[in-house]
Amino acid sequence: MIEISGFSFGILELGLLVGFLLTFLIQLFYQLLINVFTLSGRKKEKQGEYPSISIIIPSRNYEENLRELIPTLLDQDYPDFEVVVVDDCSSDGTEWYLAGLKLESSRIKTSRIIQETDFPNALVITIGVRAATKEWLIFLNPLCRVRSKDWLKSFAAGMNQKTEAVFGFVSYVNHEGSMQKLIRYENFDLFLLSGSARYFGMPMPVTDMNMAYKREQFLDLKGFAGVLDARFSENELYINKISNRKNTSFLLDRTSIIDFKGDTDWHDGMNYKKKQLMLKRKFTVGQNVYLWINSLSRLAFDVLMILLLIISPWRLYVAGVYLFKIIHELVWGIVAAKRLGERKLLPSLFIYRSLVPFLNFILSVKQLFTHKKRRR
Repeated sequence: MIEISGFSFGILELGLLVGFLLTFLIQLFYQLLINVFTLSGRKKEKQGEYPSISIIIPSRNYEENLRELIPTLLDQDYPDFEVVVVDDCSSDGTEWYLAGLKLESSRIKTSRIIQETDFPNALVITIGVRAATKEWLIFLNPLCRVRSKDWLKSFAAGMNQKTEAVFGFVSYVNHEGSMQKLIRYENFDLFLLSGSARYFGMPMPVTDMNMAYKREQFLDLKGFAGVLDARFSENELYINKISNRKNTSFLLDRTSIIDFKGDTDWHDGMNYKKKQLMLKRKFTVGQNVYLWINSLSRLAFDVLMILLLIISPWRLYVAGVYLFKIIHELVWGIVAAKRLGERKLLPSLFIYRSLVPFLNFILSVKQLFTHKKRRR
């Protein structure tokens, strides 16, 4: 037994209590960072000047979705913008639809790829960038849907002379399929974590949609020359390379949000998770440490809480600390969900947060063995 200020503790019990309090403080620190981030990025006052913007949309066989998306983009209440669609070897009616659209609107620009390459994503985006003529580039997917005529104005609020990268939120509320909730939880959590990491100079991309950077800088840095070894997520890796605390803006108002429309089954959900894990492997050591400390401390906190409830006479105090943490996360989770336009995300989000370290571990091991088999 160990005596501390008149209280007696077993060695195991003391070790568990110290670990429990340490992981609690770590989780509280992360939550405070997220709280500060959640309250940041409020929409600015109406500005007099707006930067010119090119909206770049890579597309392969998405004619029907382009017919739904592009009219809403052309209807934006914004003075200087264009829509650049890169037709990537489509075999449907995309080419003819775009040709007719160019005759109707001077804001439409198109490019067409007719042959497959070793770096399809990088090539499509690079062609789109070179076809663009505006200062800023915003990237969308044909399955994206904008919510408002002021979407571009909202994005422009995060663009200024000091800013070089802007991140907007992608909502999966209207996504359908058995894995919709998992993707929504993952996307919501990662956006908050990535945004809060900006305070350490480590903002991280969550997706390649609804994000923006400057065209001239892309061309000056020779585009994807420094990230082509990845052969995936080149756009995310590029913006991750140029982003830092001072030059990055995160948008947290509903007008800047886009919806992602589509169906997702178990296979698609697992591919989404695998892509996120592969992307994290290309992050810096600091970025990965930041993410892993959060996940492991959350897991350890939950496990230690269960053990202490079983063996410790201080179980009521342990339960009180755990309850405080849950209420704190719940309150601020509601604030963040409201700002980002997410509905019915809580309280089941807490269950996901507890299980995600196990899921990531299983997928990482599976991915490691699959990679080794391919190398053989």
